[in-house]
Amino acid sequence: MTLNSFIKPVATRVISDLDGKATSMFGGQLEKAMFVVFKAKNNDLSVVDPVELPFYLNPNTVKIDKEVEFKEEPSPQGTVALKFSETKPICLSVGELWFDTYDTRESVRAKYIDKLEQLMDYEKDTHVVNVLKFIWGEFGKDSKCDDNYTFVLSKLTVEYTLFLPSGMPCRAKVSLCLRQAITHEKIAKWKPKESPDHAKIYTVKRGDTLQGISRFAYDDPREWRRIANANGILDPMGLKPGQKLLLPPILK
Repeated sequence: MTLNSFIKPVATRVISDLDGKATSMFGGQLEKAMFVVFKAKNNDLSVVDPVELPFYLNPNTVKIDKEVEFKEEPSPQGTVALKFSETKPICLSVGELWFDTYDTRESVRAKYIDKLEQLMDYEKDTHVVNVLKFIWGEFGKDSKCDDNYTFVLSKLTVEYTLFLPSGMPCRAKVSLCLRQAITHEKIAKWKPKESPDHAKIYTVKRGDTLQGISRFAYDDPREWRRIANANGILDPMGLKPGQKLLLPPILK
């Protein structure tokens, strides 16, 4: 079972102290940035209650890092050729998000920051985490890569810059670092497929299931018992990250 099987969309609401019909300095209606959050509840794949994620102001910067790895292979001419190895997960950095509750004398931490921190929580039984999609008006318009831009929140940096006399924080500057959530389907597209008639070794990653590994290896999740039998697995839900599995061949 793949990551796509675990996540269903739960659109979060963006709340701003600005008028929804505000215009930008360039003219036209000001679009508000938001996250669309995907989350699953245990193994029944039902959607949990929506997480309210208020944004106060749009970000100042959006940074995308994409990296490709190459491997060196000697050529018949005695030289070394660089060949594509893999595309690493994209990193998306959203900077200088400001949150302010000075006028209302509320805790900016309780009203805004706690909800951002909750995006880093995970389901204890499955270790499935929230998956985010960054939406901001026409930011992803006409982008061929937009469908691949789903992320998990890997780093949250909060700097509190204003406090009430009681010590209650009422202003915060936030930066977010998100790491691309790569499903087995995407991996299969990016990496050349190995023939299913050859045995392979697979390293279990967090969130993997036998059905998902079977889909990745054989294009058929129903072949999971083949993997379980080859590795003496009695509990299909007992996979551990780092565990090595033999993927037996499908002989024709």
